[in-house]
Amino acid sequence: MDAPTPAPERCPDLEAGSTPGVTSLPFPSWWLTATDLGRAALETVAWHTVRHFVPDGGRGDGRPVLVIPGFMTSDITTAAMRAHLRSRGFHTHRWTLGINHGFTDAILDGLLERLDDVHARHGRPVAIVGWSLGGLMARWLAQVRPDAVERIVCLGSPWRPEAEINRVTGAFRAADRHWGFSERTDEVIEAVRRPVSVRSVAVYSPYDGLLHGDGCRQDDGDLCENVVVPGSHCGLTHNPAALVAVADRLEVPLDRWRPFRWPSAVSHGLSGAGRRRPQGAPAAPAAAAA
Repeated sequence: MDAPTPAPERCPDLEAGSTPGVTSLPFPSWWLTATDLGRAALETVAWHTVRHFVPDGGRGDGRPVLVIPGFMTSDITTAAMRAHLRSRGFHTHRWTLGINHGFTDAILDGLLERLDDVHARHGRPVAIVGWSLGGLMARWLAQVRPDAVERIVCLGSPWRPEAEINRVTGAFRAADRHWGFSERTDEVIEAVRRPVSVRSVAVYSPYDGLLHGDGCRQDDGDLCENVVVPGSHCGLTHNPAALVAVADRLEVPLDRWRPFRWPSAVSHGLSGAGRRRPQGAPAAPAAAAA
């Protein structure tokens, strides 16, 4: 007889500083949390195995993409994603702010400066990909710099108020005590929770071990889209399905937008959209990895 599936663990009561009157989503099951890092390692191995079979070339056409890492991570954790997007023809940019400690003044000001710099450098709006907390920051940038943002893609980003309390809430509050979050934090959170005025894609997993996937889901709307992938939270930047989805959503022209479909996303990803790099041709210039 099969063992019963563990019931989701309920969140504690809302603590001071959380949104009053909002019922928290349940925590992921204990086994999802316990295995998240292990599953992330398997996803990393899987990506570095299949990436050798993914041809260069795509429909990026040199468009700029700013990639923001998650909480307590740095540009190192998004290197594989940026490399994949470069191979698809995008001009990728690191965030260059070191470890993402949260909503400190240095990070908020530095992020605005970084976006403005990339925007000015290319003379066109910038696509932003953010992982976890980085996705919340992408939503904030889309609110305060809508003319500089082309679209955003958020991976495992719990922007909904009912997702505020999750497995990493304690670490987030410890970061606030240690580094000191900005006095603008409440304004940032309020902005994050409002609908954004640019095309927005949420990529998330129902098997996330750190937070409930529904906390990342966007409401239905003309500019909103949700893509569900199987995988962990910590492995989203290496998850093969997530990387295929991100590249596909970035490649679709805004004026010819089409809904996400796995068959077409996989087909385009494996074919290189008919734009393979000729044999012996040089790789993308180093500037594309700025």
